Amino acid sequence: MTPKLLQNVLEARHGISGLSNDKLHPRISYSEIPLDNAHHHERHPSMQKGEQQSSPRREFLLRQYNKFRHWARIASGVTNVISALFSASMESIMIYTMYKFYTTKDIFVEGRPWGPWAKGSVLWPTFMLAAASITTSLLALTALVALWCRRRHDAAFFSLLYAAGHIVAWVIVSVVYRVEKTEKDLWGWSCTDKARAIQQQLDSKKLNFESLCKLQASSWEVSVAEVVIKILSTGVSWYFDGKQKGLKIELVGDIGSAGFNQVTG
Repeated sequence: MTPKLLQNVLEARHGISGLSNDKLHPRISYSEIPLDNAHHHERHPSMQKGEQQSSPRREFLLRQYNKFRHWARIASGVTNVISALFSASMESIMIYTMYKFYTTKDIFVEGRPWGPWAKGSVLWPTFMLAAASITTSLLALTALVALWCRRRHDAAFFSLLYAAGHIVAWVIVSVVYRVEKTEKDLWGWSCTDKARAIQQQLDSKKLNFESLCKLQASSWEVSVAEVVIKILSTGVSWYFDGKQKGLKIELVGDIGSAGFNQVTG
């Protein structure tokens, strides 16, 4: 084999080897590499704009929610304080009236062997008003303690069913107590002319029917005031409660339950 022919064979083998290496290790230019979009995770400008617009609205809703929650707590506290005071005054009058009855019913009065009070006196209206007053005062005090022990950021408890039951119960008590005012019950008898005549025979320090008449009349007036106050306070509390629930729904829909608990807790 001549040297020239040998040189041609070697060049041919070198070319085949280079071609094989090029196929096994293809070269990739920078123009062929897909560029990674550095802004792939960036939010769309319209989304950023919408978020910026929703933030002031969220803050406004949160301020409104806190405002209504604050006033709802105040309304609940004031209502229960008034209810406790009214109930305490009524139960005090009823207890005092029963005390005077039991301590003076055996006083001798000429021509009245059964004593200065009405024969066969009816006591249950007095007991009814006393029981209702004691129950209401205990409930009011319990509500005040619960309101005080709750966290400052917690909403005040409100139940329309409980408020309606309270109003209906006191309407019944007030009406029945007034209807049962006859010459047989303690209130009705204390206001009669017969009781005043007996009072003149006795020492007014021992038994003053005129004073008892006024006290029991004032207790009935307070029971009516209790109903009126409860109706007004229920309307106010219902309004605040409805506002809080509506704002809570909007806030939870915006930031979720966990976020709502975090920003309001």
